[in-house]
Amino acid sequence: MAPGSDQPLPPPSPEPAAAVGQRTHPASALVRVWLWVAAGLFAFGRDLVEGGESRSLLSMLWIGLAIVGAAALLGVAFGYLSWRFTRYFIDGREIRIERGILTRSSRRAPYERIQAVDIAEPFAARIFRLCELRIELAGGDDSRVALQYLRQSEADRLRHLLLQRAYEAGSQAVRDAVPASVAGAGATDALGRAAAPSLGGADDGTAASTEAPITVPHLDLSPPILVVPPLRLVVATVVSAEFLAPALFLTALVVGGVVFPGVIVFGVVPLLLWAGQVIMSRVVAQWSFTLRRAPTGLHVTRGLLSRIAQTIPYDRVQAVVVRQAALWRPLHLERAEVTVAGGSNDSDESGSATLLPVATPDEVRMVLGELFTDVDHVRIPRVRAPRRSAVFAPVGWRFRSAGSDAHAFVTESGWIMHRTDVVPHAKTQSVVIKQGPLQRLRGVADIVVHTPDGPVAAHGYSLDAADVRALATAQLTLARQAREERGES
Repeated sequence: MAPGSDQPLPPPSPEPAAAVGQRTHPASALVRVWLWVAAGLFAFGRDLVEGGESRSLLSMLWIGLAIVGAAALLGVAFGYLSWRFTRYFIDGREIRIERGILTRSSRRAPYERIQAVDIAEPFAARIFRLCELRIELAGGDDSRVALQYLRQSEADRLRHLLLQRAYEAGSQAVRDAVPASVAGAGATDALGRAAAPSLGGADDGTAASTEAPITVPHLDLSPPILVVPPLRLVVATVVSAEFLAPALFLTALVVGGVVFPGVIVFGVVPLLLWAGQVIMSRVVAQWSFTLRRAPTGLHVTRGLLSRIAQTIPYDRVQAVVVRQAALWRPLHLERAEVTVAGGSNDSDESGSATLLPVATPDEVRMVLGELFTDVDHVRIPRVRAPRRSAVFAPVGWRFRSAGSDAHAFVTESGWIMHRTDVVPHAKTQSVVIKQGPLQRLRGVADIVVHTPDGPVAAHGYSLDAADVRALATAQLTLARQAREERGES
């Protein structure tokens, strides 16, 4: 009873039950044991170099087995504890991942900030038939949340569930990507039947969308729009400067090694590593490159040893650069890369900036049309660098140009590695005119259209100064109009 009152106190409300998270697959504890084994081999090798001369072969074998075995056991123990203390929670508002043995951490990913959900299959995880779920969030460098490791069926289920809840929570990236025909169908499917019940929302007792439930199209239903043949990858790599340079040096060293034995040993190893890195990044990492239309963007699957599945979100693509090496011109091959806003810092390692590893010009135009419907970079009119700019690039001035139309700005440069940078007007951040003293004497100037950090650098070199001023003025106007049409100003 409350003091000064005759009314009895209400009974205390029951404590809410603590949420119980789910664990990843138990075999996750074994996926990274190879790192510990590698560390054990390194320690054994170092011990062998420092004091192995005085030991017998049998003793060295036992010592090696002991060191590597102890490292493997430590790896298994650490992996088990790491798996044991990792849980993920999926509720009505977010997915939360808690991990840490001594220091606990909790990473939260609200559904409305989800931009894409991808599945990757690192090589070590593939041995155990596991995969990794990667969740890309809006904004910031640390925008990726990873769930390691799950069975393929469980990863597929979680991926579809998260995309569904992102749509219902109002994730603009997911909503923009759902086809209008699907979104307009409301509670009926394409055959006019009642739509499948929503995967999230109302039954959780949490905030759910008041709109009719929409089932986000499943990725696997989308046929490939482009598959890069492995033979094309091999041919393009063999005729690339990155591979030919170490190959020629290796040939020269082998010939030189016949005359000067011993020199070849010190030169071959780094060149072999160089050539191996090129093969790994250009062939092995891009093997079976397949491009599909996905609900949230263009979906890429690739990789021979580690299978990578990633999504290039439509609304986060800021610009595209198309590269063509001199040796690729007779083969009519090109490579395309994209700048993605808020992309992860490991984009180079994962190759997430690669839109097309190697493709024909028609295929590049088709894929760019998927990203930017109205942009055709080949048809954009350009102004070319005048002959008087040859003092700055005696050969390359013929390959320099810049121009724009109603939809995008484009620059061209380079004759050994020719590049075409394409920036849709709405993605323009700023426009800069540069003119040095010598350029002023020659009546030329540079124009730069800035975009977020990435492989794209829209820089028009040493163009006629009057053309540069006209391009800059037009670009500012077109960029402002494009942003107004998108409701961003």
